Amino acid sequence: MIKITEENKKLYISLFSYLKPFKKRLFVAFISMIVLAGIRALIVYLVGPFIQSVFIDKNSQMFNTIIIALPVLFLIRMAAEYTNNYVMNYIGQKIVQKVRDDIFVKIHALPMEYYWRSRTGDILSRVMNDIGNLQSTVQFIPLYGIRDISTVFFVTLTLFYINFKLALFSFIFIPLSMVALKFFGRKMRKYSRESQHLIGEVSNNFQESLMSIPIIKAYNYEDEAVKKFRGSNQEYFNKIMRYLRATSLSGPVMEFIGSMIIYGLIFIGYNWISKGQMTSGTFFSFVAAFVTAYTPFKNISNMNSKLQIGLASWERIYNLLNEKNVVEVKKNPIVLKDVKGRVEFKNVFYKYPTSEGWVLKNINFTVEPNRVAAFVGGSGSGKSTIIQLILRFFDPIEGKILIDGYDIRDIDLKSLRNFMSIVTQDTMVFNDTIRNNIKVGNLNAIEEDIIKACEVSDSIGFINKMPDKLDTVIGERGLKISGGQKQRLAIARAVARKPKILLLDEATSNLDSKSEETVQRAIENVLKEKTVIMTAHRLSTVVNSDNIFVLKNGEIVESGKHEELIKKGGEYFNLYKKQNI
Repeated sequence: MIKITEENKKLYISLFSYLKPFKKRLFVAFISMIVLAGIRALIVYLVGPFIQSVFIDKNSQMFNTIIIALPVLFLIRMAAEYTNNYVMNYIGQKIVQKVRDDIFVKIHALPMEYYWRSRTGDILSRVMNDIGNLQSTVQFIPLYGIRDISTVFFVTLTLFYINFKLALFSFIFIPLSMVALKFFGRKMRKYSRESQHLIGEVSNNFQESLMSIPIIKAYNYEDEAVKKFRGSNQEYFNKIMRYLRATSLSGPVMEFIGSMIIYGLIFIGYNWISKGQMTSGTFFSFVAAFVTAYTPFKNISNMNSKLQIGLASWERIYNLLNEKNVVEVKKNPIVLKDVKGRVEFKNVFYKYPTSEGWVLKNINFTVEPNRVAAFVGGSGSGKSTIIQLILRFFDPIEGKILIDGYDIRDIDLKSLRNFMSIVTQDTMVFNDTIRNNIKVGNLNAIEEDIIKACEVSDSIGFINKMPDKLDTVIGERGLKISGGQKQRLAIARAVARKPKILLLDEATSNLDSKSEETVQRAIENVLKEKTVIMTAHRLSTVVNSDNIFVLKNGEIVESGKHEELIKKGGEYFNLYKKQNI
């Protein structure tokens, strides 16, 4: 059905590796399948003797024997089928559970660079749609596939035992069916892969519109948003219909091939019975066996469509699980026990994988412990990239970044980030209580730590006015609190971590003047006894910094204190003058 290429081998091996923990259960399922298939073959074999002895030869003894034997066989078959169904369902569910866990772990381990080049909708499509398709594959394909293959095998042996010549003739069915399955299978997998890619785009458009409803309505963009969605939705429809066309045709083609073989068997059987070369009982037994073999064989062809879509989905999941981490993790990294907070950049160059130009060029600076350093400059000058490099969301293309003299490439990632906190311009909060949002910064924070963080961040006032105070659930994306309140919660979260290095990435840029003043006061409360590296567009927030670095086109063009830079009359002075005007 499928050409076994090296790529396919890797896919199959990786998928089968999830079966290894279930060897004993698989053995039980396999035995039950063999029993089930063997009983089916035995029942169809008994059709001939039953018809011949009871209805033609009037043999009452044979009738009594079969009447007693059949219920026993039916009971054994029921027990085997139950065992088979339950065990395979269990294995299928456990495999999907493990894959879902692995994906969730992987998407949290992937570097930020992956998310910059991937769409959220496509990632969600792999988590939801692809896992759903995979579940059908790993749960139902083995359940019905192995059972039907076993049935075909045992019934085929029965066919040859009943009549060797007729069995050879009926085997014309197999090569014809294999050609049909290979042809349709190739098409189904191709269209399934393409449709799964497109459903990610549809999901992305849907999610993007939901998150941008205020902007869409404000700019009367509804018609264009609908048009964009309909375009990707129609493209998905076209692809999935090609898949369904191949699926719809494969069943009838198999049905036609099987029907023509039965037609031939009836023609040959009639001639042989007329000439006395075969009894009627033997012929009926053979036809019953062929039909019994044909039905699961047809089921296998129908399962081929599910197999193809499942393999296409697994291919996408496999690619995600094997996505390389651009941040290299060393085998025996340095685990930081304490940090003083000295940050140093040495000849650092960086550019994003999707861009050609340098974002940062030959960046050199040192921030001493417990000092405040600010980076200012226009949009796209590289300010936020410096923060992300310190957090090691990615590594420099050239140069080194040192923390307390250690190259951060040599430091254990978790221990590096354990001593850092960040407050960004786009504050992310969770649909949880205020307390738990703060504890994201420090899961071991005690009540005293949380209260102190709230006081320092100037958020204790509005928290005490909330209906359940710290136990108030703030809603999805913090919809129950204002932007300034969210920002102060983010500062409380950062303080609760007790960081040695505090990173502030334009922490007040999205706030109104009143909220900015409140948040700025909160920030000033937390600057003591830690190294602070901040980026800012509004220069009023950095005037008290120990050192200000001015970035332009990815390079540091000036540095110094506020007064020194004003006196120079250079790039900083021009920025300051524009903002004051």
